[in-house]
Amino acid sequence: MTRVLLVPDLPIERWPSMDRYASRLVAHLPCPPELDIAVAGKIARLTEDVPARESRTSGALESSLVPSGISELDRYVERYITYPFRVRRQAADVLHVLDHSYAHMVPTRSGRPAVVTVHDLLPLITLRQRSAGLRARGRKFLLQRVLDGLRRARAWIVGTEWMRGELAAWLKREDGLHVIPFGVDDAFFEQPAESRAQTRERWGIPHDRFVLLHVGSVTNRKNIPGVLATAYGLRARGLPVWLLQVGDRFTDAQSVEIRSRDLGSVITQVGATTEPDLRAAYRAADVLLFPSHYEGFGLPLLEAMASGLPIVTSGAAALAEVAGDAAAVIEGRDPDRYVAAVARVAEDDAWARDLAGRGRERARRFTWSETARRTAEVYRTVA
Repeated sequence: MTRVLLVPDLPIERWPSMDRYASRLVAHLPCPPELDIAVAGKIARLTEDVPARESRTSGALESSLVPSGISELDRYVERYITYPFRVRRQAADVLHVLDHSYAHMVPTRSGRPAVVTVHDLLPLITLRQRSAGLRARGRKFLLQRVLDGLRRARAWIVGTEWMRGELAAWLKREDGLHVIPFGVDDAFFEQPAESRAQTRERWGIPHDRFVLLHVGSVTNRKNIPGVLATAYGLRARGLPVWLLQVGDRFTDAQSVEIRSRDLGSVITQVGATTEPDLRAAYRAADVLLFPSHYEGFGLPLLEAMASGLPIVTSGAAALAEVAGDAAAVIEGRDPDRYVAAVARVAEDDAWARDLAGRGRERARRFTWSETARRTAEVYRTVA
């Protein structure tokens, strides 16, 4: 029997998308007689409201509330020293590192093969950026360890063909790369317990507003300036728009821009939230605006599609591939094009319904059970 050890991110990272991927694999991986699946560490329950396989995790799923006062130094010690030491002591025939950010866990001398799921190549992009100072040099040293480990893997899993091409170009090899799209939870297809009107009332959103939804972090690659410019442009056109941001808190610079555009009175920011509230947000909105500059996949697109929400997104990186023909895909970074597309969703009911219908149909092709089944096949190729 082949023992496969899954290596999730540490809960202290508080990365919902990584926790979603790890917990869904644990929940859906098949149990063929030749594979023994185990989990190396705890998986935060940031996105959990599906039963976990406790027999596999040995109590590995911990509460969604992890200590928030952990210092950056403590975080790095855990990630690069303590956790790798614990993993090395666990028996395994195959190691599956579930997030490329932890590729430094790939063994150097043990000989046991490793699979790494590569969600994007942000470590490589960061390493290529100019930066000065002791802290920056230390970070680059650690990122180099991550990339060195990534090269040592026996196989790599990516979510899109676009990501496969990017990774193949960097690795300078084509073999061992497996494109396995990620899934979307069945719960996103279902109506939440709370009605659309109730959700809007709870978050202080007037019932007659056209709600523009953004889901995720507010880092540079998420193009928050583009989101704010679109909201501003829609208001200038006379559309009663309201911006709902779920998943983070605006930076000081973004807050300054919000004030300069006089948007503060038409924005609700929920921040990190529960799964029921996330699903409620998709149902309370009128369109998902997702103009990121860089994404290796883009789970919010699938979640919006499953929820029946029209999407306006950029064609950057993997987003056009995930969206297919079920979204308005905007090439380039001109905010006016986003304004025009969102305005059409607001003013053309038939087009909006068509986008929503195609989205739900497309989302049904992406299941975690299929992601897990194909992942188990990869284990067989390296064992």
